Amino acid sequence: MEFDKEKFKNVLHFIIYKCGFRNTVGRTVVHKLLYFSDFNYYTEFKKSITNESYIRKERGPVPVHFEMAIEELVEEKRISLGKRRLPCGKIMNRYFSLKGPEMDFTKEELVIINKVIKKLSHLNGMQIGEYSLRDMPVRRTAEDEIIDYELVFSRKSNNQDKFYVKIN
Repeated sequence: MEFDKEKFKNVLHFIIYKCGFRNTVGRTVVHKLLYFSDFNYYTEFKKSITNESYIRKERGPVPVHFEMAIEELVEEKRISLGKRRLPCGKIMNRYFSLKGPEMDFTKEELVIINKVIKKLSHLNGMQIGEYSLRDMPVRRTAEDEIIDYELVFSRKSNNQDKFYVKIN
């Protein structure tokens, strides 16, 4: 699998476009929306949308190329950055879309990404981080290691599996 930088940037921009305006959506939430979009798509089609690698960190999966993609999207004037002070005193990184994203998605990719956004984008960083840590691929990966896409098949295959979003 070779990383598809442009596709990754377009998925990232699309997620920011769809939910960056929400007060709860910062870097951690965007990380997890990207992860679940790629891994849920892999569950269905045995391939990733972006071929991004995700590293297991203390608060859940983090895309390897995230900072590079954000910097390029800012340079291209597709997004802007902001900061928000949280009640706990921490600073939250915010992202805002400056124009519509490039829609180079298949119907199936779009369905998966939109379902992930609908299901998870209302969570704050702490909630979605805890949620992602319960996903089997993350649970079965040591901290600071790359999460293997094949681990999606260790998720429960019944309809009660809350991490997997069927497209039908």
